[in-house]
Amino acid sequence: MFFRCLGAVDDQSGAGYAGNIWLVARRQNYSSIVGFALARVAADECELLSLGVASEYRANGAGTQLLTAAMARAVAEQARWFFLEVAEDNEAALRLYGAHGLEKVGYRLNYYENADGSKTNALTMRCALPELA
Repeated sequence: MFFRCLGAVDDQSGAGYAGNIWLVARRQNYSSIVGFALARVAADECELLSLGVASEYRANGAGTQLLTAAMARAVAEQARWFFLEVAEDNEAALRLYGAHGLEKVGYRLNYYENADGSKTNALTMRCALPELA
């Protein structure tokens, strides 16, 4: 399955706010959105705020394209570090992030609240970004 990842120009990334990254993935030749990524750059760091892919499109490359595009955009915004929080039981996300060089650097106890009222811990992950030449 092929996806188009729209970003800086195509979706008016950040709607005029410097350092905001808003990306969407669409099925090729279709207008429906199958995934998104939101991030922000402050100083030399980029934080991935959220990345989501519709369940029927997972494990088809949309998440990889979104993460890669967000990291590339962060480099263009002169970020040197990329970080995020992820639920410690989200195995698919942990594999995706690990495959892109993010390493576990911290732990947040009871960070997420689940629909049933229980709590899930988060891991913080981080990687260095390449510098623009």
